[in-house]
Amino acid sequence: MGRCFLLLALIACALPAQTPKKKAPARKPAASVKIEPPAPKIFLIEIVRVEGSRLYPVESIAALTGLVLGQPGDQPAFEAARDRLVASGAFESVAFRFEPAPSGKGFAVTFEVAEIAQVFPVRFDRLPAPETDLREALRRAEPLFGDRIPGTRTIMERCQKALEAYFAAKSQPLPIGARLTGDRPEELYVLFHPAGAPPVVAEVHFRGNKVLPATVLQKAVHGVAVGAEYRESSFRLILDASVRPLYEERGRIRVAFPKIEANDAKDVKGVSITVEIDDGPAFNLNNVSVEGTQTLNKALVEAADLKTGDVANFREVEEGRQRIEARMRRAGYMKVSSRVERVIDDAARKVDLVLHVDPGPEFRFGKLSIQGLDLHGEAAVRKIWAMEPGKTFNPEYPDYFLGRIREDGLFDNLGPTRSAVKLNDPASTADVTLIFLTIAPPKK
Repeated sequence: MGRCFLLLALIACALPAQTPKKKAPARKPAASVKIEPPAPKIFLIEIVRVEGSRLYPVESIAALTGLVLGQPGDQPAFEAARDRLVASGAFESVAFRFEPAPSGKGFAVTFEVAEIAQVFPVRFDRLPAPETDLREALRRAEPLFGDRIPGTRTIMERCQKALEAYFAAKSQPLPIGARLTGDRPEELYVLFHPAGAPPVVAEVHFRGNKVLPATVLQKAVHGVAVGAEYRESSFRLILDASVRPLYEERGRIRVAFPKIEANDAKDVKGVSITVEIDDGPAFNLNNVSVEGTQTLNKALVEAADLKTGDVANFREVEEGRQRIEARMRRAGYMKVSSRVERVIDDAARKVDLVLHVDPGPEFRFGKLSIQGLDLHGEAAVRKIWAMEPGKTFNPEYPDYFLGRIREDGLFDNLGPTRSAVKLNDPASTADVTLIFLTIAPPKK
């Protein structure tokens, strides 16, 4: 036992002393660090392009977008620029795309525009300012304003406001009206005028006329002009259609209407028009030629039957032109057209005429149809019909033929008759229908 106790004591002395394990102190929480996201990179606008422009300068369209080179660009900015172009009223559609500029440091943005194709001239009526000043006022207010503009309500209303602002700045407040109108159906224009109903012509007077008395001129113009809406441009067309021909019958081809005054009529509602006339000198007809028909030119000069060396009478010239066309139609040229060119020598007071003729295709007779006759009557008519299929078509022959039937008494109690011609363009043939509305049996 003693030995065992001693052994245990030695072992105990050999082992290291064991001490109680101390508790580790608590760690302090790490301080929180806020990590900011990197600032977004700003791309500037380096290039603005416009594609599809035909009517307006590219620079004007680019300016209308409101984008400035060197300013920041992004999708919302480009959408707003597109919306400004759409709101201008000048485009049917606008699209855009953007991409990195060649430098890699900014944007290149491209606007694809489809312009409103139908544009109209601009005119002004009864506005108390020079036309040049009015156009300049519109150019300042409208980046895309030009000699022709779309007739959209958006653009016309903006132009109205620009003109009203122009007159207000001159202490001449004036409400402005705008409309799409025309003196001829095929020649429309945008007209700016004082707001309200336009005046109508109440009476027309002339001064300065020596060749023709005022009563003759007034009679010529009265039925067309009085009661019509007054615009100087449309009134000049009335003068050209009614008064000018009276002078040109007398060789006065330089007649002019240098001044037209419009004032409130005294005794009736409307405007009183005074037309100043410059009669001009008389011209003689010097030479007449025809162009466009090659071998027929000489024959057509003879058909025109215009006398040279005398006063140029343009009523007779028009009749000569009509004789030329009738001659061409008898030769089968059913769609002939012509125009008169004047070559005026003011010093010698002479005028040469060149009649340009476009013959068109030559038509040949196709087939004959007959309506209103029984079999016997139709057979009798066909037997004496002389025009053969494939031969040159003369449009005067069908009525001439019906006249001969009546004169020769082919039918008893012959009623009304008429002919109808149908032109077949692809084949250049003419078919004829003879129509007998009331007919008795043919004589035996």
